[in-house]
Amino acid sequence: MNAICIVGSSNSGKTTLIEKVVPILKGRGLKVLAVKHAKYFELDRRGKDSWRLFESGADVVITSKEKTAYICRFSDNLDEILDVFGNLYDIVLIEGFRSSEYPKIVLLEKEDDLIGLKNVIAVVSNTNIDFEPKFNKEDYHSIAKFILDFISSSL
Repeated sequence: MNAICIVGSSNSGKTTLIEKVVPILKGRGLKVLAVKHAKYFELDRRGKDSWRLFESGADVVITSKEKTAYICRFSDNLDEILDVFGNLYDIVLIEGFRSSEYPKIVLLEKEDDLIGLKNVIAVVSNTNIDFEPKFNKEDYHSIAKFILDFISSSL
C-alpha cells in the first residue's frame, strides 16, 4: 500500500501541503487519493433525493459531469478504508491518523511534537528542527519528489 500520513497540529498546514503536492504527483501521471478524517461532515442536505435514498438504507452514488460521490455506511477505520479504496490509486495521502502505523510526514513547530509518533519518515518545518530529511513548508516540489522516491523504494 502506497500510503503516507500527513500529520501535525491543527492549522499547521496539512491540507495546504496535500493540496499543493497532489498536482505535482498527478503531473507525473499518478492517481492520487486523499483521505481526511473529520469528526462530522454533511455531504448532502436533509430532504434532498440523495439524503432520502441514504435514509432508506441504500448506499448512494451521486454523480455529475464534474464529480462523483459515494455515500455509504462505513467505518472510519483507516485500514478498512484503504482495503476498499487504496488499491484503486497509485498514492494515498492521509491527513491525520497520527496513531496509525503508516509512514508519516510531520508538520511541526518544535521537536517535542515528535514525541510518541511512530514511523516518521520526514519533517516539514520552517524552524530549526534536528531531523533528516527536513523540508521547508513551501518546498512542495522537494516534498513531492521525496514522496515519489519513498514510494518507489518501498516497492
